[in-house]
Parts: sequence; C-alpha cells; structure tokens
Amino acid sequence: MVTRGGVTEGGCVVAVVTPWTGAPVEAGREQRPPPPHPEHGHSATGGDTRPDSPRDSCSRLTSLFVILLILLPPHHHPRPLGVCSMAALPLLSALLPLLLLPLAGTFNVDTRLAVVKEGDSGSLFGFSVALHRQLQPIDRSVLLVGAPRAKALPNQHANRTGGVYQCPFTANTDDCQRVIFDNDADPTTESKQDQWMGVTVKSQGPGGKVLACAHRYETRRFVGLPEETRGMIGRCYVLSQDLRMNEQDEMDGGSWQFCAGRPDSHEQFGVCQQGLDAGFTRDFHYIYFGAPGAYNWKGIMFLTSIDSSDADQNLYKTEEPKDKPPGSSLSLEVSRNSYLGFSMDSGKSVMARNRLSFVAGAPRANHTGAVVVLKKDSLSSLTPEQTIYGEELASSFGYDVTLADLNNDGWLDLVVGAPQYFDRREDIGGAVYVYMNQRGGFDEHNFIRLNGTKDSMFGLAVANIGDINQDGFEDIAVGAPYDGSGKVFIYHGGRMGINPKASQAISGDDFNYKVEKFGYSITGGMDVDGNTYPDLLIGSLSDKIALLRARPVITPNILVTSDKDIDINVKNCENDKRICIKVKACFSYKAKPANYNPIINLTYTFEAEMDRRKQGLGSRVSFLNRGSNSPEEYVLSGSLVLMGQGREKCTEKTMQLQENIKDKLRPIPLQLTYEINQVVKTKRQASLSLQPVLDAQVPSRMKTEINFVKEGCGPDNICQSNLILKYNYCSREENEKYKALKSMSGQQVFSLSDQKDLALEVSISNTGDDAHEAHLIVNLPDAVSYGGFRKKTVPEEVQLVCVANANGSLADCELGNPLKRGQAVSFYLILSTSGITLDTSEISTALLLTTTSEQPDLNALSAKLKVVIELALTVTGFTKPSQAKFGGEIRGESVMKTEEDVGSLIEYDFKVLNLGKSLGSLGSAFISISWPAEIPNGKWLLYLVSVEMVGTRETHCNPSGNRINELGLQSVWHKTKRQVPGPPPPAQKVAPEISPSNDKRRSLKLDCRDGTARCYTLQCPLTAMDSVAEIKLRARLWNSTFLEEYSHLDQLEIITRATVGISSQSPNIVMKDARPDGYPVRLTVFPEKTAPLYHSIPWWIILLAVLAGVLVLALLVFLLWKCGFFARKTTEARYEAKYHKAKIEVQPSEKDKLATEA
Repeated sequence: MVTRGGVTEGGCVVAVVTPWTGAPVEAGREQRPPPPHPEHGHSATGGDTRPDSPRDSCSRLTSLFVILLILLPPHHHPRPLGVCSMAALPLLSALLPLLLLPLAGTFNVDTRLAVVKEGDSGSLFGFSVALHRQLQPIDRSVLLVGAPRAKALPNQHANRTGGVYQCPFTANTDDCQRVIFDNDADPTTESKQDQWMGVTVKSQGPGGKVLACAHRYETRRFVGLPEETRGMIGRCYVLSQDLRMNEQDEMDGGSWQFCAGRPDSHEQFGVCQQGLDAGFTRDFHYIYFGAPGAYNWKGIMFLTSIDSSDADQNLYKTEEPKDKPPGSSLSLEVSRNSYLGFSMDSGKSVMARNRLSFVAGAPRANHTGAVVVLKKDSLSSLTPEQTIYGEELASSFGYDVTLADLNNDGWLDLVVGAPQYFDRREDIGGAVYVYMNQRGGFDEHNFIRLNGTKDSMFGLAVANIGDINQDGFEDIAVGAPYDGSGKVFIYHGGRMGINPKASQAISGDDFNYKVEKFGYSITGGMDVDGNTYPDLLIGSLSDKIALLRARPVITPNILVTSDKDIDINVKNCENDKRICIKVKACFSYKAKPANYNPIINLTYTFEAEMDRRKQGLGSRVSFLNRGSNSPEEYVLSGSLVLMGQGREKCTEKTMQLQENIKDKLRPIPLQLTYEINQVVKTKRQASLSLQPVLDAQVPSRMKTEINFVKEGCGPDNICQSNLILKYNYCSREENEKYKALKSMSGQQVFSLSDQKDLALEVSISNTGDDAHEAHLIVNLPDAVSYGGFRKKTVPEEVQLVCVANANGSLADCELGNPLKRGQAVSFYLILSTSGITLDTSEISTALLLTTTSEQPDLNALSAKLKVVIELALTVTGFTKPSQAKFGGEIRGESVMKTEEDVGSLIEYDFKVLNLGKSLGSLGSAFISISWPAEIPNGKWLLYLVSVEMVGTRETHCNPSGNRINELGLQSVWHKTKRQVPGPPPPAQKVAPEISPSNDKRRSLKLDCRDGTARCYTLQCPLTAMDSVAEIKLRARLWNSTFLEEYSHLDQLEIITRATVGISSQSPNIVMKDARPDGYPVRLTVFPEKTAPLYHSIPWWIILLAVLAGVLVLALLVFLLWKCGFFARKTTEARYEAKYHKAKIEVQPSEKDKLATEA
C-alpha cells in the first residue's frame, strides 16, 4: 500500500510553525517532532501508566495535524501547530516495546544499480507510486508516480492540480512523462485548484486498469454569490492499461465520485474526500474507495464492480447512521473523527477460506487508531467482522495496512503501521504490528511488534512486496521516511511467520542521487526486469523515486572431505619426512527458475585453526602452494567457475603438520568461506541483468574438523579421562619440610601470627583413559601470590612445569601430555602471604583441571583456608593487703569527709602481658574490670578512689558514668601546704588468717556473677602497649556497710574480675587461650573481733573454775603470810646499826673514811 498526505489552502502551500523549532516548514515536508515520553507501556501481557508533560503531549499530536490538513477543506483547518488543548493530555499513553529494530545487512534487493527518476521540484513527485505492466499494444513495464502538487494542465483553470507520471524502465533520470487526462474544468460547478490528483495511484496488475484519485477535488454551487457552497468530495479516474481513457469502455473516465449529489454538509458528505486511498481487489473483480471525511470524518468505504459485464453491479458501502433505526447502535464500532478508509487492502482467506474480505484503517478511532475487517453482506452493505484497536494513544494505528501470507499457510496475515507509536526510554519512534491469521481471524492480543528508531515515523508505509527472495513465503517492506534521509526495511516471511530481524535496510543515502524522506511510499510484488523476482518501487518527499530490483538468489551446495585421521607416527609428505593432510572441496548450486543457469565465478578461502589463533596460539598446520594471495601460512584462497545449476566443480589442497606440536588430541578445525565474485557495473548498464546473490538463509561459511589417531583411548577411539584432584594446605618448615595446617570446624586454619610460609599441596591422579594436555589452572586471590612450586611425587616421564603471570595471580601447571592411565603427580605450590591484611578472613584458591580428553565433570574447585590472627594476651592481679577487717562505729555517707572515714585502704594491681608479636596496626587492646561497687540493696561495698595506668599511652579509664571518687573525698595525708604535715599513717597490721577448726564458720562470697554484689565495668585502653601494661586501683572498704549488713559473719570474700580484649573491625583477630569468664582477684574481709579457737564453754564450768582459782589464791596468800612474806620494816629499823656480842675494833683509817662519808 502507499501512503498519502498534503495540505493546501487557497491554491498556496500552507506554511506551519513547528512547536519545536519555530521555523516554517512546508506541509508534506515537515520534520518529525521528537516523540514525547511514554506514559503507558505494555506488550501483549500488560503494562503501567504515567502522565505526559504538556509539551510532550502537544508534540505527540503534531503529526496528526498533517492528517487533518489533508482531510479538511480550507474553512475547516484546525488551529496552527503549537496550540494544544490541555483536555487532550490525560488521553495520551504509550506502550512498552516488544523488541527493537535490528540492523540489517544486504541481501537480494540491489541498490548499486537502482533506477532513480526525478520530477519537478516541489511537485511531491513520488508521493504515491505503483508498478504497472502494459500488455497491449506492446508489452512494457511502467513506473507510475503520483505528483499531487504538480502544475495544472492548460485547460484546468488552476495553478496546481497535481498529476500522474509514467516512467520507462531505463537508466535515465529525467525521462518521465505526464499522463494526460482530466484536462478540462467548469469553474461554475467545480474547482481543481489543489485537488491533489495523484494522491493515490494504483494498478490492477499486468494488462489491467490504472486508478488515480484527487481527494481534494471540489464541487461548487452558486459561484460568485453570497450563498456559494463548496464540497470537497474527491474524485477518481480509471484508465485503460495503455494509460488512456477508452471511450468504448464505460468503466474508464472520471465519473468515479460517489459523494456527488449527496447532502453536502460536513455532517454527511460535504467533506467526503473520496480517494485518499483506493484500489483493486486481487481477483480483478472489484474497485474500492475510501472516503475518510464523511460523517464528521468518521469515514466510509465504497465498493463496486470494475467489470461492466459482471452480473454484480451493486454499490456496497459501510454503514451510515441512517441505516439503523434511532436509538440502536451501529455494528461498525468507530465514531466520528476516526478517518475510516484512510488506508485499505483486500484479499481472500482472511476471515473465511476463499472468501473476499477488506481491511480499512481508521488511525484516529478510539484515540489510538483501529483496523476494521469487513465483508460484503446483502446487496449493498459492507459489514464489520472484527475490529482491532491500537495499544497506544495517538499512535495512528491503522495509518497504513496490508495483507500478506507470511507463513504460506493459505491464510492472509495482517500488517498494520502505527508511525506515531513511541517510547522515549527505548528511543522508539514508530511501530508495525503483525497479526498472524488464526485460520479465520486475528487475536488482537497476540502480535509481533516491529519497532523503529526515534523520530523515524517507522510504519508510515507498509507494503506486501511478494516473495522477493523466492523462498515460498511472502515478504513485506516498511518505510521510515524520517530515519536520517529515510529508510526502507525488508522483512522476510517464514514457516513460523514474520522474521522480526530485518533482512535488509535500504537508506536514501545508498544512491548516487541524494534522496530525502525516502520510504514515504512503497509498492512491489511485480517483476519489472523479467528475472521472475518481484521488484520494489519506493517514493519520497524529495521529488525522486527509486526502482530497486531483486537479484536472483542461488543456493550453494558445498561438500568438504579430507584424508583419514592424522597419524602422527606416519610421515606421508612427498619429498619431506613430515605429515601432510589433503582437503577436497566440491561446489555446486541451484536457483529459481529451473532454467536460470548463470556462470558463477566463485571465490573461496580456507582458514585453519581460527580458535587457537584468537587465543594467541600458533597454528598446528600450514597450507602448501599458497601463492602470493595468501601470505599467512594458515590461509589459502582461490577461485573457480560454476557453469550452471547442478554442475559440480572440485578443488583439492594440501596442509602440512607443524613439528613438535603439543595438542595431539583436539581436531584441527578448518573453515571454508565463499562468495560470488561481483563485477562492478556503471549506471548505464542498469537495464542489463543483475548478478545473482548467495542465499542469505544458507551460511556462506562452513566448518569441518580433521581428527588425530588417538593413543591411550578406549575402543571407541574416544579418550575419557578420570582426573581426580586433592589438595591440602601446609606450612613450610625448615629444610623444605611441610606440615599440614590444623583444622577447625572442618576447615583448615592459617594463623598469621606464626609468620610461617604457606604452601598448597596438590595431588592429581588419573584412573581413566590418557588425559591429553592435562593442566591445572590455579587462580589465586589478592591475599596471596604464586611463589614457585616444589615436586613431591612426579613420574620420570612427566614433565611438570608451572608458569605464572606477571603479578602471580594465575598459574598454569602442565601435568603431562598425556597423563597416562594410572599415573599420579603430587607437588607443592608455594604461596606468598604478603598480601594478607586485617580484612582477610579467608583465602579461596580456584583449582581447575583441564584436558583435551573427554571429562565433563571437570569443574573448578575452591580450596578454602580460614585466616586468623592470634594475639597472646594474659592478665594477672592481686590485692594489697589480701585480707582486711572492719569494725568501729557506723557512720553515714553525709559525715564522710576524708578517705580514711570510709574504711580500710585496698590496693588492686592488674598486669597485662603480651606474649606474642607487637599489636602494631592490628588493633588496640583493652582491659575490662568488673568492679564490685555496691551490694544488692545499693549500699557501698568498695569505694574506688583512683586509677593509675603504667606502660600505655592512655592514662584514663572509661567507667560507665563518673564512678571514680564520686564523693570527692580527700585523704588526710593530702592536705594543702598551709596544713602541718604529720607523719604518714601507720601500716595496717593485718591479723593472720585464722583457720577454723571446722567448716561451720559463718562466711559469704560477694560476686557479681552470683548476684551478691553489683558491679560496673571499668574499661582501660592499652594504647601503644608493647609487652607489659599495669593498672593500679586504690579503693576503700566501706566500713559502715559491713557493720550494718555483715557484722554477724565471721568472714567475707569479695571477687573482682578482669578480662582482656581487642578493639578491631577485623573479625579474624582472635585472642589466644582467652578466658571468657575473666581473671578473678579475691579479697578476704574479717570483723575486728578475733575469731575464737574453740566453741563456747558451759557457764557452770566457768563458775567452778573461778571458785577454784579464788581458793587456790587464798591458800597461797595464807602460806606467804605465815612465812612473813607480808611483814614490813620501819625506816629506822631499816637503817639502824645492829650490834652483836662479838666486839669489833675500829681502825683509824676506817674512822676517817666514815667521817668523810658523814
């Protein structure tokens, strides 16, 4: 089908201002506005909605304005572009595309020798096109071209009327001639100014009639009077096959105007615009016309016989409002402003086998567009059988339609263009819907959508172009006139229906003459050059058309054979002790028709080892006698001539095997490509026969393989190896000794703190057929790198070699070629651990065995190793003194003034030892002390006075709250300088611990874990700790609490716990031999009273003991008295001299001495 459009007003081209540029653009040549954002997207299964912006919605409706300009008379033109009603915005939506339009390659539509014709500038030459074949009086092919803006003929009383041109099949560009008809006018009854003759041009087929229409033809009444009226009813002409009006044939002439004589208001037939589309049925029986302006642009379709001898001379038309009683609904489900009849096609076997049906597009129906399938009913009606609506608002669904049997099942399939479909996210601008016939109807939800590029108006023209490649399936062409300079896409039918990938994309830039808006109109299905292949005629909006002819398609038949399998032990080359392989290729072809036997000059190329060379490996073979055309040793080119269909031609080539190849198992791949050697022709040779083209559905390259004689394989000559891989991580000790790492929870563990080298022990055994080219691929993580390998157990005939890449992340170990049945290798891979960081918690090494033998279960194994960093931190502690006592009087907290008022002094000393490596950047250690500050009822227990840290950078701890010396007490030994310092307090004397004589003493353990005390956590950071850190705590035993609560007890034990931890975000740092319950430090407390040695004595025993004691004392006193022990001398008697009876003489010397003393 062809497309149509155009705008005139008062004999002048209407200039409109596009809202996106503000520049005047001639109607019919306007630039496509950019598509707005999609608001509703769905395929055949569903979608979602979103609103358009006002600017996008206005742009979305711009192209529909062109349709209005075509249809409306001058006094009914809508307002200029850029004025958009906001009421229309909620109606706009778009659908998500099914697929994007793929790029297409060249197939059998020839573009090098295109026949290009050019018309008068500004005439819109090429607006419509048709292929016609005249049989009488001479047999010739004619290109029919509509030029609706062509100048008027002399007798038409107008400036521009449009016309139809005929162009011969020649290489000239300017030899088209105007077809002379309609060369008269009566200004009192009609006006042909801007009637757009040639808006539609159709041919009935070889030897058939020609149809030309002017949809803007006007009838006039009361010309020159105030009551003058005009009716834009349209008019069509039918011409004989020689493009003349045969006066003997009543069907010829311009009397085809069905709206004439009918009510001339726009509510009925006043703006009928008959002929915007029209055509002939394929059986040469009927002619049909579309009149989209009738009944407020609802549209109507007319049908009648084209043969005057036909018994059926009835006029059929779609339903009119008057055809139904008031209040009843019409079966034709389209309303006004639908433009029914804007596009049409017909064919048999659409809704019923061999029954004639019609399809009519209504691009504005239901705001989305619709296509109505119609049939003849009764004597005058065309009744609808099915109506299919578009899926996107304002998509112009039904702008063009065509029918084609795409899958050759005898049923015609439906193709619908929707050039206004868009999706901004996918850059889609235009769509074509393909509905496959369901043996008598269409499923409107089951379709294939072909999508165009942004702003391309893809689908503005769709056409059945026949079986253009002669494969038995009809094909279609789709125009996208705004895709660059314009493009036409060729889609092939097939057994499964339409192939959604275009077989060819033809651009307006492909010709020697610049063609703009290429693809605005399309027709095909007729052979012009006589090669039995249908050709393609394409129009444009740049006053040019192009005839593109289909090249004959030949289907090649290629057979490649070679010698038997390669035996590396047999040297068979002539004159050389090496191995040679002979390859033979035989060529033939077939084509349509059967008598088509062109001489084909075929060029071929052999190419070996494509895959190996892509991997950077050398070829194992080289071609002999290559010649200068094949400088590479693995490529050989040549040519041969095929003299006709079925005539086989063969060629034989020789390859030589390279020496010392390693891969002796995998076959040698060989690729053969071929093509027809094309001869370049000038445009002067365009009328000559086209050269054939290879069938695109048959690959132009084929591959084969040449196998080796396989050793160590099974009786089926297939090597099925069974490689088994085992691995184990080890530490590398001194003297190249290796020790397996310990496991934890089924996974081996590597401790970085040990600072030992790491090795991966790998063992591979083969219990199947020989494993040719056995390799182990080792993919190492970033934490480790390859550092070499050490053999453990390797057979002498196996050459074990490992090679790594530059950064040591990938190693390839060759295990043997082949690694024979029953052999095994074992070796160590040395791994450098310099890349292990704090974040490394696991090492995962990928191990992959490969072999050219068959073993499908060779999947990569992941050798995982857990990485930990062990820190050896221990804590010890003691109290000074280890035993304390309480006593005295009870005193309240408010009267406490000094530390000494609280109770006895207790000093705690905790030491943290680092027995391993220095912490460095691994993290920061800390000690947490669970401090028993209170008893369960909230009374003080141990009052913390101060904390001192030694051996760390930090000097402060972080208790939960201000818990150090909360009452702000000072010691009496820390007075100001004005106070007289006294002697230091005496050291507390602690009574030795008295061991009870039995286990019935009253005692209690105060421990926060048991709930007998309440603790808070004192956390001290050990920043910059090297090997030892010390934390000293001064505290006071709260004497009053013990007197109030525990005075009845003989002994108490206070437990303080300390734990050491690490502050690090790395989960792999752990404490070695950590004690989760902490290190306990005990303090024993006694009351001041000494504990008795024995149990209490009955009172009567004490009384008797007292009495006995008194009695013994009295007796003792009496005895001493009797002995005079208590007698007392006087002073005189004490100093008076005593004389005895004996006389003692006094010496003189003694007298002097006594006198002196006196």
